[in-house]
Amino acid sequence: MENGDDLSEQEASDRSVFKSIQDLLKEKLHERAVRILTGLGKHFRHLDKKKNGLLCKADFKQALKVFHLEVPEKDFEDLWLILDINGNDQVDFGEFRRAIFGEMNEYRKTFLQKAYMKLDFTKTGSVSMVDISKCYCAKKHPHVISGHATEEEIKSSFIETLENACSHPHEVSYCEFEDYYEGLSFGISDDEDFITILRNSWGI
Repeated sequence: MENGDDLSEQEASDRSVFKSIQDLLKEKLHERAVRILTGLGKHFRHLDKKKNGLLCKADFKQALKVFHLEVPEKDFEDLWLILDINGNDQVDFGEFRRAIFGEMNEYRKTFLQKAYMKLDFTKTGSVSMVDISKCYCAKKHPHVISGHATEEEIKSSFIETLENACSHPHEVSYCEFEDYYEGLSFGISDDEDFITILRNSWGI
């Protein structure tokens, strides 16, 4: 029972650290979440020379500085203590990103995976930008409906942002696709609004 209580207290403490940092970064992410999250994803993958998903403390600090997402030193150190379980100065960058930004819930992820599976029907793990462009539909985008933008303008903006997020400009991996929609999800509080965007864009 004592161990159980200790674990609960530790989990509560960890969550408190995560929430503190996430709240701090919300304002900085406002309106820029898609470009920041896709940019960070690309930056992390570029630094990951061993392709094992792990980066050191200095890499993460530098990345946050590059993207103007600095957090107080104590908050960063508290976060690092939580994530660097083995004490080997290496943390999975997916876990790090989820800790500082949070992540979309499983309900949203289910629909995101459906959209990607529709594109990657051969299950190769990547989708050509040509196929992305062919399948993406901007007809029901709010800015198109309101007359503030044309379908072509919205589509071009989407493709440009996605291309910038990709390590290979002609191919989109699931991780890169997810980075884009994690950023989009950040600014949409209602699940059904997010799902509607996916349905309208990809016909799922």
